[in-house]
This record gives sequence, structure tokens and C-alpha cells, in this order.
Amino acid sequence: MNAKSMILGLAPWFVFAWSAERLGADHVTLAAIAACVLALAVTVYEAVRTGGGWKIIDVAGVVLFGVIALIGIVGDAQVDEALVFFGRGGSAFVLAAVMAVSAFTVPFTEQYARETVDPALWHSPVFRAKNRQISLLWAGAIALMGCSHIVAGLLASTSTASGGHPGNILLNWVVPIALIVFAVKRTRAIADAAPSAPAGTTAPTAG
Repeated sequence: MNAKSMILGLAPWFVFAWSAERLGADHVTLAAIAACVLALAVTVYEAVRTGGGWKIIDVAGVVLFGVIALIGIVGDAQVDEALVFFGRGGSAFVLAAVMAVSAFTVPFTEQYARETVDPALWHSPVFRAKNRQISLLWAGAIALMGCSHIVAGLLASTSTASGGHPGNILLNWVVPIALIVFAVKRTRAIADAAPSAPAGTTAPTAG
């Protein structure tokens, strides 16, 4: 699997999470616009690099952050505060939902795995099954990340400390990074696992 390409597709979410926290409610719309522009750039870059075709995660980023930016533009100060506190968690839940739905149609990880797997194996049951498993794994990890962001947002919205709440670094950064590392390791383990195959056949991998 082309892990670098997949991480690049997730970059807009990281950019939004970081810039929304740093810029605050007054400029959260700019954070969403920056993430939307980056997602669009990644979408075009990947389409050109692979010779056509859009990746599910890239397009989802363009749409999601475009919507968040629009909400920020038309919303008032209270809306901006809500986006700062809960935008990261909400965007993570949307991403998890996209990943989960893709697992039952065309697993989003297939689009990355196909870059390193023989085309003859793309439609094999094992290839599809492994990518479905990996896609659901990522959906679960991102959903847990969303929960962590939401808890952080709730604590921040009720905190009176000017420097933020004590759990900010843990919930907004340590836990999400740990979940990403876990998902990456499990992805490698699933992709490298050798499934049982009938004698004389070669079992494909997820990439």
C-alpha cells in the first residue's frame, strides 16, 4: 500500500486541527479554507500522478472543509466558537463515516493498495476482503479520534483558564497520534498476513 499517498490525503484534517486551535474562533474560517485548498491541491496532484481518478478521502476533504468554511463565513461568533471546540471532532466523525461506508462499496484503501499490487489481483476476493478490514480499522481509529476531540472540546468550552484545559495536549494530540500509529501498524500486519489459499495458487495482499 502507498502509505505516503494515504497520509498525504489525511493532511488537510491535520492542518485544520492544528490551525483551528492556533488561530482560534476569530480565524477558524481561514483554517477551514486552508484545509479545503490543501485538499483540492492533493486531489488534483493525486489525479495527475496516477493518471486520472479521484481518491475518496481527497474529495471528502474538499467537500467537508468547503462546507465548514461556508458555515464560518455566514455564521456568527458563537458559530465560530463551536467550530473551534467541536470542528475537529465533527470532521473526524465525517471522515470515519466515509471510510466505513467505503468498506461496503469500494474500500478506500484499495485506491492506495492498487498502486503497489499487481492489477491481476485487484478483483480477487482476498484483496477486497483485506482492504475492507483495513478500511474498517481506520474508520474505527478515526472515530475514536473524533471522540477524543469532542471530549477536549467540551472541556475547553467550559474551561476558564486562559491557557486552555490541562487535557488539551493529551486529547487533541497524544491520543490521535497514538491511534494513527496503531492503525498504521495494524494495516501493515493485515496486509502482510498470508491468507490460506488453495494449492497451486498465490494469495494476493492488500498492498
